[in-house]
Amino acid sequence: MMDLKPFELLDDLEPLGKANAVLLKWDGSRYVKSQNKIELHDICSTHGDRGDRGYCFLSSMSNLWETVSGLYQQAPARIY
Repeated sequence: MMDLKPFELLDDLEPLGKANAVLLKWDGSRYVKSQNKIELHDICSTHGDRGDRGYCFLSSMSNLWETVSGLYQQAPARIY
């Protein structure tokens, strides 16, 4: 089972790219930044700007922190 963790981007994240992020923790009334910085990898063709928040997990297959949700989905390519 995946253990989802909330994060906040410290850098912009490009689709299928990677960016620095910080894991968030619950302080009893809201999510705040923890001291746990991670390198976040996008495998879903999403993107985000510095400060955006979402959910991620540490993949047991790749051993990388991967995005799950909370970021912007890329618009599908149009075929003309």
